[in-house]
Amino acid sequence: MNAILDFLSYWFDGLAKGLEELDAPARTTLLRECGQACARSYTAQVFRESWERAGGDVASFLDELATRFPASFYTLLDDGTIEVRLGACGCDLVQAGWVTSPLLCECSVHNLQANFEAALGTPVKVTLKTSLLRGGEACVFTVTHHLAPSDR
Repeated sequence: MNAILDFLSYWFDGLAKGLEELDAPARTTLLRECGQACARSYTAQVFRESWERAGGDVASFLDELATRFPASFYTLLDDGTIEVRLGACGCDLVQAGWVTSPLLCECSVHNLQANFEAALGTPVKVTLKTSLLRGGEACVFTVTHHLAPSDR
């Protein structure tokens, strides 16, 4: 088992160095696919279930998410804007110590976008404000959605 862990450590170090060599559009293409795959693996289903349990009410949805992801805080800033604050990085690769590059924070942007879109059934825009890997005290995202008033 230690051999595979050593291998993964080296492999992810190579990935991070390779990401530094990619131009921004290529890096976005790669990290979008990674973030969406991560969402499909588990979190998108949790977001969908939380939206269903909330009966389409955004505030209840955010409360449900906070229950399902206890280290996360979801704040409704206005009718179309949600702030997501993570006190600990939600990436399993970072938690395992395999990824330390702040470039991978873009993967989290695409993951969160896929999660919210899976739940809300509408396009959203996610902006990274700060992250732990970028020296912040927390990972903070802004999610902008355009739900019809009857969907809120």
